[in-house]
This record gives sequence, C-alpha cells and structure tokens, in this order.
Amino acid sequence: MTIRWITPMLGTAAASAVGDLSGINIVDVRDLVDKSGNTVEVISEKIQQGIQAITEGKPTVICCDYGMSRSNAIATGILTRLEQISFDNALHRVQEATGEAQIKLDPLNAVREALGLLRHKIDNDNSEYQSILITGGHGFIGTALRTSLSNNNEFRVIAPNREQIDISTGSTKLDLIVNEENIDCIVHLANPRIYTSNVAMGQSITMLRNVIDVCLSKNINLIYLSSWEIYSGYAGVILANESTPAHPKGPYGETKYLAEVLIDHFRLNGGLKCTILRSSPVYGIGSDKPKFIYNFLDKARKNQLIKTHRYKNGNPALDLLHIDDLVSAIIATLNSNFIGNLNLGTGIITSTFQIAEMIRDWIDSSSPIEQILINSYTASISMNFNLAQSHLDWQPVISFEKGLSQLLSDSDGGENEY
Repeated sequence: MTIRWITPMLGTAAASAVGDLSGINIVDVRDLVDKSGNTVEVISEKIQQGIQAITEGKPTVICCDYGMSRSNAIATGILTRLEQISFDNALHRVQEATGEAQIKLDPLNAVREALGLLRHKIDNDNSEYQSILITGGHGFIGTALRTSLSNNNEFRVIAPNREQIDISTGSTKLDLIVNEENIDCIVHLANPRIYTSNVAMGQSITMLRNVIDVCLSKNINLIYLSSWEIYSGYAGVILANESTPAHPKGPYGETKYLAEVLIDHFRLNGGLKCTILRSSPVYGIGSDKPKFIYNFLDKARKNQLIKTHRYKNGNPALDLLHIDDLVSAIIATLNSNFIGNLNLGTGIITSTFQIAEMIRDWIDSSSPIEQILINSYTASISMNFNLAQSHLDWQPVISFEKGLSQLLSDSDGGENEY
C-alpha cells in the first residue's frame, strides 16, 4: 500500500509503506487501539502533532498497521481543525481520497470526542417527530413502510438506496447519514439480493453487524425484521410464541437465527436497544412472493394442471400475513417503548392445496390439482401474536381470503372483483 494523499500536505498509509521515506513527517498512531478505549488526551496529542507539522510546511503522513481505521480517523480530525470544516465533511473527503469504506466507528468517535463533537441521542427526546432510517427501503416491505410513514406527520423518513449506501461494505457511510440526519431509529430490512444461499448468510450478518455498530455508537433504537423460519426445522403444526425454542432449517432460517443471537449478545453486553419482529410469510400487491401463489394463478388461467406438495406428515400450510398488517406492526413498534422479541402473524394456517383450490374456484378455472409426494416432513408454523397485541395494541385485520382477493383483482388489471 502506498501513501494516499488527502491534501498535498496530509496523507495516510500503512506503517510498512513509509519506513524509508525521507522529507516526510510521520505521525505514528499504532499505539492507539482500533476499538473503544483511546483517551481524549492521547487523541488530541496525535491531532496536534499533525497540525503542527503541516503548519510548519512539512508533508505529513498518519500511519497505523494497515492504514485503514486509526490513521484515517486521526487524519479526519486534523483536516477538521486545519480547514475549519465539519467533521462529516472532513470524513467524506478522507474516504473519497483513500477509498477506505470501513473506517471503524470507535476510533472515529474517539476523534469526535477529542474535538468536542461527539453526540449521543438522549433517551425520551420530546421532538415533534421521529427521524427513521430504513435500510432496504426500496424493496417490497420497505416501499410499503415508506409510503405509510410518509402519510404520518409524526415521522420523517430517510431511505437511502443501495447505490447511495451499501451497508455490506462498512458502517462509516451509514454512521455519517445517521449523524447528518439526526436519526432516532433504524428499521433494518435490507438483505442481499439473493438471500437464501450460504454466501448470503455471511453477507447478512455483516450488514447487521454494521447496523448494530451505528446504533450503539449513536445510542439509537433498532427494529430488526426476523422471520417465522427460525422455527422451520420443526415437523407438524406448531403455534409458535416467543418462548418457543428456535429450530431453523436451511440457510435463510439459520441466518435469521444467527442474527437474533448476535442481537441478543449486544442487548446483553452492549446495551443495544432492539426490537425483533418475527414475521410469518408476507404477501400483497407489489410482491412476487410467495412464488407458488403466482404459479398456481398462471396455471389456473391456462386451465393447466396445478401441482402441489404433500409431505409424509400432510400438506404444507402457511400463516400468511398481509403487507398492510406487517407495516402497521412496525409503525406500532415505532410508537412504543417495547424492547424485546415479538411474533407477528394471523395465527391461522392455510394449506397450499387449499390455496390452489381457492384460486381455481375464484377464477372459474377447470385446472385439475395434483399432489406430489415429498419424501420428507414439513413444518406448518402459525404465529401466536398475543404478546404483540399486549405490548403494541396490534392485531392483523386482513384475512387471507380478502388479501388473496385483492391480489387476484390486481393481477387481472382490476377488471373483476373476486
């Protein structure tokens, strides 16, 4: 790694890249730690060393082991003071010049504190509205949530897209937005584009870890959308409440389980204020999931054979939650002080065979329905929402029959009401 010059007089690098250079002043910050614990006095001393050298006309390079976090954090502090600009502006310039997206937040916050700029959210802030940042705010659920919140004067919504901020690459840009927009709560909905693979498991946990870093750094709340799939390893019909032990099956369920373990760790050891909402499968206009519904509909319209599955222990069945009910639960959480885990669903399961019949009959199709035997066992999970009803005053209001009717009407261009 070579020197990355931020200005003609200020750069950062790994210590190994500047060992034999002459005519350059070195500020060695390897004696700092790249986590919490650096004192204001030590940080201030490093910043002052750099400022003094540059003021004397000496090109200065800030060095740490890899030239990533400690060096760039100190450089940000130096640039802030030298040019009398905002810390966030200085950090933008450092990142643009160095290409370093993963500057750790602990060293950055130590520099902010040394400059007298560290801000924490104060609990029970009585501002007129909450500022909400949504990750994944342009997906199916995020779009529905944004639309609903935009009609509510109690909230101000920030929803950067993937091009504006990629939380899989680090927490620094997210931290900047949270700081600039004075965010009160992050609703974390973002997933990798393909989210059911082993590779996605690592990406999902990395994204969540970056979000947690920012929430802890800024003392703000987190709402995390988990899934019924943490129970997907069970066999048979299960009414799952919050005390039902997790038993995931497959990469997606396992990812959600590991995410909850990570959140629990930081709730216990870091003071993270997080509400986990475990949702049953979500459907509604604007989504192509669950896929089997649209497959059944396509076959029924063509009067073709509809194939459903039958497992050793019976027909698979799902507790399907309408998007409007999920959004109302998230908003109810934003309006509450509840911290903990809540299961969301209707408590009613409908088999895929029943859904095939409903679609066929409602559009007056002649499609036959065939069941294919699957040599395995299935979990039919319904979600007990009593705790959500108690703490959020929430309950689902859209039956699956009504929601499916809306889907069928929309997919038919609204010409028929089923």
